[in-house]
Amino acid sequence: MKKVIVLFFVLTYTILPSCANVVKISAEDAVKLALENNLSLQAKRKEIQILQEEVKIANALKNPQAQASILMGSVGKSNASQAGISLPIEVAKRGVRKKAALANLKLTQNKVRQEELNLKIDVLSAYFDVVYMKSVVSILEDREELFRNMKLISEAKPKSLPNYEIDKLQSDIKHKKQIVLLNKAKANLLHAQFHLNDTLNLKDTSVMYDTNEDSLFEEQTKLLDLQLPDYDTIENIAMEFSYSIRIADNNIEKSEKELAVAKHKVIPDLTVMGGYASSWDGNARGGYAGGGFDLPIFYTYRPEVNRAKIVLERAKLDKLSFENKLKYALKEDYNQFKYAKENMGYYKDILKESDNILKMSEKRYENGQTTLLNLFIIENAHQEVINEYISAMQIYYQAYLDLMHNMGHDILLDDTVFDNL
Repeated sequence: MKKVIVLFFVLTYTILPSCANVVKISAEDAVKLALENNLSLQAKRKEIQILQEEVKIANALKNPQAQASILMGSVGKSNASQAGISLPIEVAKRGVRKKAALANLKLTQNKVRQEELNLKIDVLSAYFDVVYMKSVVSILEDREELFRNMKLISEAKPKSLPNYEIDKLQSDIKHKKQIVLLNKAKANLLHAQFHLNDTLNLKDTSVMYDTNEDSLFEEQTKLLDLQLPDYDTIENIAMEFSYSIRIADNNIEKSEKELAVAKHKVIPDLTVMGGYASSWDGNARGGYAGGGFDLPIFYTYRPEVNRAKIVLERAKLDKLSFENKLKYALKEDYNQFKYAKENMGYYKDILKESDNILKMSEKRYENGQTTLLNLFIIENAHQEVINEYISAMQIYYQAYLDLMHNMGHDILLDDTVFDNL
C-alpha cells in the first residue's frame, strides 16, 4: 500500500507542473496573500461584526406595551374601560450591559489579531517546510548521482578483481535504494506544497503556489537571515505586545463588567403606565396613570453575583499563570535559536571539509586506492553531517517562529517596535 501511495505522489509531482498554474512567491507575499484572502480568517473576522451588533442589542431600550380592557354588560355603566400604554424601564442596567458587550467586542478583536498572527506563523512554517523538502530532494539527487557514478566505476573495474561481483552488486543495491529514497522525498515535497496551499486556504484553487527558494543552501535566501535583540528586550516586547496577554487582560475586564451586570440585576426595574378611560354609556371620560416595580425577594441574584466573582478571580489567576509560563517559554525558544544559529556556523564549515573528503575518497576508489566499503562509510558520515546541518536550520527557524508566537509581534518584518522600548 505504501508503494502505491509513493508512486501516486511521484506521478502527481511529475504531472502537476503541466496541469496546474504554478506561481512562485516569497514568504512575505505568501503571508500577505493569506492575511487578505484566507477563507477561515475572513469567517473569523465576521465575529467582530456580529459583536458590534450585539453592542447595539445590549444598549436597546425596552419596547412599550399597548394595553386595553373593555368592560361589557351592566358593569360597564359604573366602571371605565381603559386603553393605554405601559413602559418597562430598566434601572441602572443598560449602561453596564453595554460596557460588558464592548469588553467582549474588544476581547474578540484581540482574538482575531491573535488568529492573524497564528495564520502568519503557520504560513511561514509551511513555506519553510517546502524549502526544507526541496533541500532534502536536492541532497538525495546529489547522492543518487554519486551512487550512480560509483556503480559505473564498479562495473568498469577489471572483472578479474577478487571483489568485482560483490562491489558491483553492492553499488547497484545502493543506487536502487537511493532512487527509492529520492522518490519518497519527492512525494514528501509534493505533500509540503499541498500543505502550503491548504494553509493559504484561498478561494481560487486553480493556482498552485510554490516557494521562490529552491534550497536552504542558497546564499541569497532571506529565510535564514534572522537577527534577534537581547533576551531582556524580547521579554519586554512579549509583556507589552503579546496578544495572549492582551486577551488575558480583556478576559479580566470582561469578567469585571459581567460582575457589574450581575450586581445591578438586584436593582428593581420600574413600569409606568397611563392612558384613556371611558364608561360604557359615555357619560364618564378621563385618563389613568399607574406604575409598579419588581422586587428581588424570592430570587436575589446572589448565585449569579458569586459566579461572576469566581470567574473574575479565575481570569486574574490565568493571567498570572500565563505570564510565568511565557517567560520560561521565551527563554527556551531564545536559547534554541541562539545555539542552533551557532551550530549552523560550525556545520557549514564541517560540511565543506566533509565534502572535500568525500570527493577525494571517490577519486581514490576510482583509482583503486581504497575499497568500496570505505567509500560507503565516508559517504554515510558525509550524509550524517548534511542531515545534522539542515536539522539545525529547522530548529533555528522553528525557534524563531515560536518566539514570534509568544512575543505576539513580527520581529523580522517590523523593527519599529524596538524604537519605543
